[in-house]
Amino acid sequence: MIANTQRIMIIDSMVVDKQQFLSYYRLTPEAGTIAHYQELFHTTQQPHAFVFVNEIGNRCYFSMEKTDSTVNLYSSDLMGNRWSSPKALRGINDDLGFRRVNYPFMMGDGTTLYFAAEGSDGLGGYDIYVTRYNAEENEFLHPANIGMPFNSEANDYMYAIDEYNNLGWFASDRNQPDDKVCIYIFIPPTTRQTYSPSEFSAEKIASFARIDRIADTWTDSLAYESAQQRLHALSTAKADSKTYTKFYFVINDNTTYTQSADFRAPGNAKRYQQLIALYNRHQRLQTTLDHARDYYATASKSERDELQPEILASEQKQHKVYQEIRQLEKNIRNQEIIFLTNKK
Repeated sequence: MIANTQRIMIIDSMVVDKQQFLSYYRLTPEAGTIAHYQELFHTTQQPHAFVFVNEIGNRCYFSMEKTDSTVNLYSSDLMGNRWSSPKALRGINDDLGFRRVNYPFMMGDGTTLYFAAEGSDGLGGYDIYVTRYNAEENEFLHPANIGMPFNSEANDYMYAIDEYNNLGWFASDRNQPDDKVCIYIFIPPTTRQTYSPSEFSAEKIASFARIDRIADTWTDSLAYESAQQRLHALSTAKADSKTYTKFYFVINDNTTYTQSADFRAPGNAKRYQQLIALYNRHQRLQTTLDHARDYYATASKSERDELQPEILASEQKQHKVYQEIRQLEKNIRNQEIIFLTNKK
């Protein structure tokens, strides 16, 4: 796993009390909510279980310990003012290969799920895994260990991504006393890249894998400074969700939605989540293009020759995503108009 250590930029880290670590995750409301099981379900049971609630607020994913001491993941839907009976997530731990499964986080696409688990194929303690939902089979694909530097021989868990600010968090008790945990904040990479042995020695790659020094990952000063600004804005914002920018979705001349809960047509809430994912992808492509164009302006002729096809390919990708955004917006709007018309 050391040789396949993922190349990421960790912009900050902090050592905090383990019992209070969730309070240091600065996610926007649009990214969903992570909380303790007891907090959401108003109970004294399941003291070590965690829950993720989607941005719409109508579905949650959570861990739950059964009487046989096994811990697995479940989902529940909001029916009126009550949560439905828990349904075990199929495919994740059907063979009981994991001893304990906890800390779920669902991405905005409603398909990609991260969680932490203790299992025989892990590095030690809790490791972070990723899986994706297969709608045709109505189950999740076999989970994959996301590897180093996210995972270690210690406990690593609660991987969460704020797609709206392009920031990620995960917690680890590596090199920490029993009552402390270190929270790492990083820039989620658009593609998975590893450290080349031709560029870095085996010792240096091992150092990246252990996260010996986060400053060693600051290879792009512009990206680092931009991420720090976004983090600062999140850290100083009030807890009240009103401080975050609300979206405006025009349905027709007389109707404009100002919150995702306004959608009423069946399937539109999920389509809106897909739309947000496309918005974020478009923004990430724009950021990549901006950096490439800035570099192109001062690059040598040979470097420009290499950059030109890459920039062209990125522009084509961005245009395709833009077309998908416009089509999905149109689909959402038409479905909503049809629903509102039939309700008259």
